[in-house]
Amino acid sequence: MHEYSINSRERLLVPFYMACASVLIVHLLKSAVVLPDWVPVPTAFACYAALYQLFDRYIWKWKLLRRIGVVLTPDLNGSWTMATTSSVSEYKVKYEGRLRIEQTWTRISLFFEGSNATSMSQMASIVIENHSLFRLEWEYLSRKRPEFSQEDYMHYGMTRLQWTGGDSMNSLEGDYYTDRSRHQYGEVQIIKA
Repeated sequence: MHEYSINSRERLLVPFYMACASVLIVHLLKSAVVLPDWVPVPTAFACYAALYQLFDRYIWKWKLLRRIGVVLTPDLNGSWTMATTSSVSEYKVKYEGRLRIEQTWTRISLFFEGSNATSMSQMASIVIENHSLFRLEWEYLSRKRPEFSQEDYMHYGMTRLQWTGGDSMNSLEGDYYTDRSRHQYGEVQIIKA
């Protein structure tokens, strides 16, 4: 997994809220709970580290935080069916494969597995326009399976997908393009499996 960028202010505000909560938790522990002398009270830094880890892995997915606007980061975790068309086939042939997205609040990994090739994200970003529009963009390194490689074995490319609202986030559409070694581009759609 690698870090991804996002244009939401939550990456500034949430750590501030966690720092305040850490100080409050430590203060409450010291004043409300009588501990034996040999049991140390955790510091605000230790409490902050624990809160940050919990938030990064689990808490950011809570629907309540989305409803009140604390978290805007979309949860894209899971398996997706990815269908592409290519300029090489003049958009007449549809290629399908499986896209696996693993995501925390700060890290992401996008792994595509098709019949001819696999690819892995190198960097990614999420651009939130408003409550009903965001874009997911990632650069990938694609490797052909040995039996399909011929002369070109791997290449870099970029995929841009967009979600334009709706009740659920089950489908995103967009396009892709490859580096100068292949000069290909096409359309992409992913559907939650």
